[in-house]
Amino acid sequence: MTTDDATGDEAFPDRKKQKEAEVNAIRERIAKVIRIVFVTFAAVLALAALLVAIRNNVSETNGLVKFVKGFADKIDGPFSRDNGIFAFTGSNAETKDAVTNWGLAAVVYIVIGRVLDRLVSPKSK
Repeated sequence: MTTDDATGDEAFPDRKKQKEAEVNAIRERIAKVIRIVFVTFAAVLALAALLVAIRNNVSETNGLVKFVKGFADKIDGPFSRDNGIFAFTGSNAETKDAVTNWGLAAVVYIVIGRVLDRLVSPKSK
């Protein structure tokens, strides 16, 4: 069989490699976005837990503090500081709730992000 008779990408191995490289580049970009999003979510949750823990040293009326804590409240899922997996009572219960529940949520976001990153990233040969 001559190359004139061949059809598809077999006749043009460079085209096949180029297409594969393009697909791998797209997959790598998607994986990078996934990493950034999940690490950002984890960082916001950790920062919000820190802000709750040092609440006596930060202004609750500060716009950035409100934004971080509000955003953390929206992405915490079952790890809510008000109605989460762990619920503490007594002194510093609010701080313990935030640090424990949001800390767990941050770890879960890191793990899920890592798993998705591995699934989407192109495999090394």
